Amino acid sequence: MHRTMAAVLALGIAGSVAITASSAAITLAQSETPAATAGTQTIVLVEHADAVTQVDLGPKGVSPGDVMVWGPDALYDAANTTHTGATTQGSCFALNADFDCVAQETILWPDGSTLEFQGIELGGGVPSMRTIVGGSGSYLGAIGTMAAEPNADLSLWTKTITLEFRSAE
Repeated sequence: MHRTMAAVLALGIAGSVAITASSAAITLAQSETPAATAGTQTIVLVEHADAVTQVDLGPKGVSPGDVMVWGPDALYDAANTTHTGATTQGSCFALNADFDCVAQETILWPDGSTLEFQGIELGGGVPSMRTIVGGSGSYLGAIGTMAAEPNADLSLWTKTITLEFRSAE
């Protein structure tokens, strides 16, 4: 019963952070959103993981149900030199002591468009894939994947997004 209450509390914290992060991200967005065109498009972004919080639930140390919440974290271009104006924010619920987790992530673009991702993020700095599960604005109807690859200290994450746009028929 105690574990259930802790999980409910963590979800409430994650929701509050997500709402605050979204509001802050809209304020921070400064550059143009990449144009969404028919066909396939690849976007490479580098996340600066500056705002990461881990919530330890249940037994002390990493255990199933622990939560990591991040963002809004700035997203830079592929060369990691120019802030794109986009941000990423999300949460990850641990499945095991390795912190393999179920990840939910939102990229917020400068024009207010979003891309939504879900998937399993592997613990220990191992690259992983996520699925695009939705989008809004310029990315409405987008499908595809995102490969997320962290550097050794997990402070930078290269995100390679492969989008496909279906024609509205």
